[in-house]
Amino acid sequence: MKQVNLRMQSLRPLSDRTNLFYILSFIPLLVIFAFTPLGVIIPFYGFLLLVLKQQKLREIKESRFFQKILGTVFAAGSFFIYYALVMLFPSIPFYEAANYAVYIFGLFLVFFEFSALKEAFAPLFLIVAATSSSLISAWLKPLIEPFTSNVAHILVGILTILGIKAYAYDQIIPPTVTFVSLSGRTVFTSFAYECIGIYSALVFSIILIVILFEDPSGWKVRSAYAVAGFVGTFALNIVRVTAIYVTDYFYGEEAGAVVHYVIGYALFSVWLAFFFYMYSQRQTLHTKIRSLLQKQ
Repeated sequence: MKQVNLRMQSLRPLSDRTNLFYILSFIPLLVIFAFTPLGVIIPFYGFLLLVLKQQKLREIKESRFFQKILGTVFAAGSFFIYYALVMLFPSIPFYEAANYAVYIFGLFLVFFEFSALKEAFAPLFLIVAATSSSLISAWLKPLIEPFTSNVAHILVGILTILGIKAYAYDQIIPPTVTFVSLSGRTVFTSFAYECIGIYSALVFSIILIVILFEDPSGWKVRSAYAVAGFVGTFALNIVRVTAIYVTDYFYGEEAGAVVHYVIGYALFSVWLAFFFYMYSQRQTLHTKIRSLLQKQ
């Protein structure tokens, strides 16, 4: 009994230190939300990855004094990154994902010995890579933009099935999708490269790479879920754009603009949560499917 009590007392400081680390890791998410509410999504997923590493972090020793000082410099300096980035990106908010990545790096140095940085790789990679996906999207534009016409025709087909007589004019790029709204007003929309959903696909792929990197499952299982995830992400984008056009048709372009602003983030967040929940439950699902097949 005495040995158990001694063990509990030795673990308690580790637990308190790790809990403080998570509290300090969460606070900047509130700052990001205050500046850019929708920009908190990727950093929040990075935080969730940190939470999943809780047991491993509890077992890592505390950092030394010099490392604590270095980590404090990084954590405090993260709030001043804005002044370096604003010269390259004038519209950047004061505190966003880049600040958060440096801050988390600093916290790791403050709370854990240097070897713990391997546990920081996946969350930091997610935050940095996902927030730079807009640059990757711009690089891919010449390769993917010619396919906007094909996607525009698919959307016109879906709208026609829904009873909305729409047309796609693809003599130029980007193509134009047009239809007459319920109020009798002709709606002209330019189906731009960004409408394909390449940005959400890139963000999803980066998150997927991080998750699969951390997962010990076989490559067949991971490949199958990766394919399903990509197909689902592009299908979700078709649903998103269709919802915007349907809103334009029934309620006007102003209402469509509001839907255009919020629906992408809402659907993508729900899709991410659903997909990774299903992925986490894959063993249970496979067992249920096998039992159903055996019964048949």
